[in-house]
Amino acid sequence: MLSLEESEMKPRTIKCQQPSERTRLDQCIEMVQDLIPQTYSAPKSKPDPDRVCWVKMAALPFLESPLVLLGYPDGVQVWQVLESEAKEMFHRRVGRVCAACVCVSEGRLQLVLSHGDRVVRLLDLSQGGVEVCCQELCGAVQEVTASSRFVATSLEERVCVLSSRDLSVLFEVCGCAPGCPVALGSRWLAYADSQLRPDWQSVGGLSGAAVPSITEQVIDTAAKGLGRLLVSSSSSSVVTIVDVLACSERGLPGDEPDARLVGHFRAHAAHPVRLLRFDATGSVLLSADAAGHQFHVFRVQVHPSDRRRSQIQHMYVLWRGETPARLLDACFSADSRLVTATTDHGTTHVFAICPYGGVATCRTHCGPRRVNKHSSFERSAGLEAPCTWSAPLPQPSTVRALCQLRDKHAAALFHDSALLIASARGELVQVALHMHAQPVAKTGRVAAEGPFSIDATALRLWTLKRQSDWTSLAHACTPSTATRRAHGSWLAQLELVTHIGPSRRLWMGPQMALFTFAGAALLQPSSSALFTTESVDDLEPITCPLRPVSSPPVDMPAGLLPVTYIEVGSGQLEVRQSTLQHGPGLLLLALRRIRGESAQRVRHPGHPRRRHGGETLQQRGRRRAPLNQPNTSTDQHTQPARSHGEYRHGAEQRHALRGQGH
Repeated sequence: MLSLEESEMKPRTIKCQQPSERTRLDQCIEMVQDLIPQTYSAPKSKPDPDRVCWVKMAALPFLESPLVLLGYPDGVQVWQVLESEAKEMFHRRVGRVCAACVCVSEGRLQLVLSHGDRVVRLLDLSQGGVEVCCQELCGAVQEVTASSRFVATSLEERVCVLSSRDLSVLFEVCGCAPGCPVALGSRWLAYADSQLRPDWQSVGGLSGAAVPSITEQVIDTAAKGLGRLLVSSSSSSVVTIVDVLACSERGLPGDEPDARLVGHFRAHAAHPVRLLRFDATGSVLLSADAAGHQFHVFRVQVHPSDRRRSQIQHMYVLWRGETPARLLDACFSADSRLVTATTDHGTTHVFAICPYGGVATCRTHCGPRRVNKHSSFERSAGLEAPCTWSAPLPQPSTVRALCQLRDKHAAALFHDSALLIASARGELVQVALHMHAQPVAKTGRVAAEGPFSIDATALRLWTLKRQSDWTSLAHACTPSTATRRAHGSWLAQLELVTHIGPSRRLWMGPQMALFTFAGAALLQPSSSALFTTESVDDLEPITCPLRPVSSPPVDMPAGLLPVTYIEVGSGQLEVRQSTLQHGPGLLLLALRRIRGESAQRVRHPGHPRRRHGGETLQQRGRRRAPLNQPNTSTDQHTQPARSHGEYRHGAEQRHALRGQGH
């Protein structure tokens, strides 16, 4: 129970500060101090009671601000990080706390902790840290993680799943790998299994395209040269994913996999699994081994009927480096486009990935929102491959860190487009990540599918480590049920996005083939959309005249094109195919034909008037009369009709004389 002094004390607040610039010399000194043992330093008389042992960060769905947990040799501390200040919610000197986590269950903010023994305790922070219940397990608790409904505890070689309401045991998983890292999502539980079961094995998993480190290659070569076989603990590199809700009702799956089993696959080749993390959706899983050279990212696609046909797509190999390291914490961003990995070297690596796989480009990461796998141009062109269960899984992509932050980091968390990093010194830094497109080397231009870079800028700094004179504190905190909204209304943004025009018109795609139709179209009532009435039996077919089979005329400067003449005989109307390009002139000709006028010369609009050497229109019409129309002139008996070849030869001579200037 809380004392009167603790209940009346107001929560402490820490104002943010401007972070100072760390020089390269300071970073090198800290790196040397971490790598070289300090044998010449004076031994301490007693350990520091205010030393930070571990750091955890959490972003709960019903809280508007993230929480930071600091573990001390004699207690635990919980901070709530606001926009410009940090407020202390809970501080209790209750002895060493080895594992702890926070969760929201039934509207209450709860703290689950263990002192390294077999007992798990549940504290209600909404009531000032009152202990609600406790549960004794069959082994020492090594890790605790919780969701809104379940609490997963990792023991020596088993996993125990409890209820977040009263810590009642729901089911246990035996035969796990030593240490047994776990990852608990909203519905699924992933843990390191001790053996690979062929009856449970899913499609996919670890791909053969994973890049081995130089150390592994040297050891393999030395083993082959000496004629010895080095046996590694590859049996501990198997990951099993189960449905927590189904297992809590019916227990673990048997020999025949059913809906309780989600996936069973090999995650690493030689080293055992040491850390597992789900993203916000619960469908992307990150796995890290004991060596820490590289991390693997998998995408889980559950088959609806047969769980053995579920696909575990190996999407990425996140390459960290050649030196061995132990991964302390890993975190996905809210949209799963960035992932951080914090090692015991104090370095936070930032990788750029896509939740559906593939290469991260400017199109996928330089924008404020997550985009589709294929661009709108590719989707409209039909280049998007259909998703089928029989299709082979693509090979993983090897990705290196685009940004590395060094300052004795212990944990990291994405919050509101920024990165919060907590160090082992008890400091919390807010870092803004800016993505810039890089121009292509050959052309110097920025391409949509080109590379990009990440620049990190420190914005705020909070010093959360407790002082030696701080007393215990428990402040009642009720989680806010207000919905977190981004800048502006999300509904208005959704309306704008849905009303953007298409990137490619339907007739511009390769699926459309355009043909030329001449004449008129006969529309039937039963096959045409023009007839909108319900009774189509009483309607008659209509004839819709189509446009001429040509493009509209183009305005040209005067004098570049010759004048186009449309000539009319005495009895019939004849128009050559080349005159169809001049619609206005043809219309004028039709009007004159209706009025009963004789054959005249029609000039196309836009061309200047030209005079033809004193020759009358009647004489010019008789001389260029077509062959299939009788000549009505007075000298038709004395002047023989010319053949088609002679007429064509005469036209060519006239054009040649005009070109020579005669």
